[in-house]
Amino acid sequence: MLSDFKMKELNDDAEIRNLWLEGIHNLDQRQAPKKNKDFYDFIIVGAGTAGCVLARELIYNIPNINILVLEAGPPDIQVNDIMRSPCAFPSIIRTIETDWGYFTEDQTMPSAVDPTKEVLNRRIHCARGKVVGGCSTVNAMIYMRGQEADYNLWATQGPEYEIWDYNHCLEAFKATENNTRKNPDEEFKKYHGFNGLLYVQDKQNDFDDILKDVIKIAKNLGIPYNNDFNGARQNGIGEYQHTMKDGKRFSLADGYLADALKKVETYPPSKPFELGSPHRLGDDVAKFVAVNVKCFSHMLNIIWDEERKDENVAIGVKYFYDGRVHESFIAPKGEVIICGGAINSAQVIILKIKADFSIKQ
Repeated sequence: MLSDFKMKELNDDAEIRNLWLEGIHNLDQRQAPKKNKDFYDFIIVGAGTAGCVLARELIYNIPNINILVLEAGPPDIQVNDIMRSPCAFPSIIRTIETDWGYFTEDQTMPSAVDPTKEVLNRRIHCARGKVVGGCSTVNAMIYMRGQEADYNLWATQGPEYEIWDYNHCLEAFKATENNTRKNPDEEFKKYHGFNGLLYVQDKQNDFDDILKDVIKIAKNLGIPYNNDFNGARQNGIGEYQHTMKDGKRFSLADGYLADALKKVETYPPSKPFELGSPHRLGDDVAKFVAVNVKCFSHMLNIIWDEERKDENVAIGVKYFYDGRVHESFIAPKGEVIICGGAINSAQVIILKIKADFSIKQ
């Protein structure tokens, strides 16, 4: 004969089973939960050079925001950390996992030797990083800025372009740079920063004998030696600096995105934990103040405000992620920022133009 305690256990067990079976039988009768829309203050398309810097600057300079960063490629790590090895960059610069695989078009142009004849410039590979860190994760790590004359030319296009003059850009370069050259002279200090998040260093080992001979020959030919290709002049022969730290690659993801990801808060701040609270969180938690990065997220299109078609107002993005199409939207006063690089940023905008043209047709 079963004891009263044992009978109670059996009855409790039977009740639990009945409740579970009832739940299974009624599963198809339940109302499916409504799909929640993802809202962010900023959506950055592309975790390359610009995207990484923007994510970090926004999260630390605007209070109580959250940011979604979409990257079509993988994280910036591989087996054995091949992306960190300077000598391994040829292995990642043209692989389908980390490069978009773009090529230039064949072009014919007048010969410089005989203008009456044409020469064929065959197509070449145009490397574009498809990975967190973008091209800074797959390039040859040579730290080389643009020509001063180019920036000043951009600035002459109108008042809204004046910020692109070289002096403005130089201040931005210096702010991002953490140059580790030992005992820099005063001239070098005019053009470089030493407190930024992007590490830049000189070559760690001595020149090969053949390179020393090349520099010697160049000097004999009257080509000036240049110990800083980002200084007052960029012509001459010398040694590049590299975006490296301790002999390893250092990308914008290593500096800026990694720092952005450190900031994780709640807004409004959660109350102290209370005993008896089922989730141990206060009721006033609204959102995470953080940067959310989604890798393998292929951008499909910008979502435009249908009520303001003539103004081309973006309200979100549509992208393919985790096997299906997702939509994320920006909160009021939020922004969609396209940081897809020189080619893909334009391609995203062209998708809008093509869609409009098709509708008009």
